[in-house]
Amino acid sequence: MLKALTVRQFNEYFKTSIKHDPFFTKVYITGTLSNIKYNGNHIYFSLKEGYDVIDCVIFYYEDKDIDFTFTDGIDVLVKGNLNLNNYSSRINIAVSTIEEKGLSEEYLKFLKMKEDFKKRGFFDLDKKKEIAKYPKNVGLITSADGAAVVDFLSVINQKANDIDIKLAPVKVQGQSSYQAIVNAIVKLDMMDLDVIVITRGGGSSLDLSVFNDKDIIEEVFKAKTPIISAIGHKIDSTLLDLVADLSLQTPTEAGSYIIANYANIAKDSKSLLTQMKDMVDRIVEIRSLKLMALESKLKSFNPQNDIKVKEKEITNIKKSLDKAIINNLTYNEQRLSMVESRLKSADRILHIRKKNIGIFDDNNVPIYSKYSLNEGDKIDVRFSDGSIKAVVIDG
Repeated sequence: MLKALTVRQFNEYFKTSIKHDPFFTKVYITGTLSNIKYNGNHIYFSLKEGYDVIDCVIFYYEDKDIDFTFTDGIDVLVKGNLNLNNYSSRINIAVSTIEEKGLSEEYLKFLKMKEDFKKRGFFDLDKKKEIAKYPKNVGLITSADGAAVVDFLSVINQKANDIDIKLAPVKVQGQSSYQAIVNAIVKLDMMDLDVIVITRGGGSSLDLSVFNDKDIIEEVFKAKTPIISAIGHKIDSTLLDLVADLSLQTPTEAGSYIIANYANIAKDSKSLLTQMKDMVDRIVEIRSLKLMALESKLKSFNPQNDIKVKEKEITNIKKSLDKAIINNLTYNEQRLSMVESRLKSADRILHIRKKNIGIFDDNNVPIYSKYSLNEGDKIDVRFSDGSIKAVVIDG
């Protein structure tokens, strides 16, 4: 039985074999430029042809005389030697020269499809569907055994909520993933959900090609349910990002967005209760003012008010009558007193006058008895205020 090699031994043997194989020390490869990353003094990128990919690196890029603009989607020709990465144990090409061959057919197809969708209004902002503030029923399209599910759910579970997750497990890269994602969108869109999240874990931009699929883009646009794209990239946008109602970057960011308002629900509830209390207080205050106005108006129409007025008027009239009667009595008493005084004076005068009456005959002789007179005698009756002549007719 052969002795087993350790991983390090195998890698060292493989690197030594590459160094001694003339075919791998100077290779020329053409492919489509993709997945460009700058890391310190080095630049990493990939060459792809369909679903076949090979990694490349230019060490100490700035020190090399390379006049080239790295752009995704162009065909290039590279020269270099085969290399084994000690950290990832992946084969790559250490590139010494690179030259442009023009845009690839695949990238030109992508640009044409992007322009077509744009003209059809797939990316218009006014056609984006509004996402519920507190989504309760959430659809999740991602790989069942990937890190995306764990990242997404761990964020969702950080705060108390009643969110119900409907997972549609699919492959998120490779040729078999296209139709699976379409089917998942159709299935979840029929479940009357608040939002659908399409997400994936980390990976190179090469893995994102599935999210430029024509059928997927059209199904997302047709869906009545709002859709969030969170497919783990920072630089390049896929067609899914452009057509989705909201574009985020990672499963964690998508989960944070879904749970964001739930995190503030206690604060929002308190604020809402305060607003409701203020509103009720204002309504009560307005109603109180109206009630006071009605009460005042009711008082103005109260018969008791008229009765009080009439009572006051009657009281005033009685006072006036009492005063008039008293004044009249006083006046009459004064008049009676005056009359009485006058009568007394007249009586005294009459008494005096009675004493001063005298009767005389023609000879001016006083007569003191009726027997001193005969019928036909002329007499002179003298009073205190004058005298009169008279003739006796019955004597």
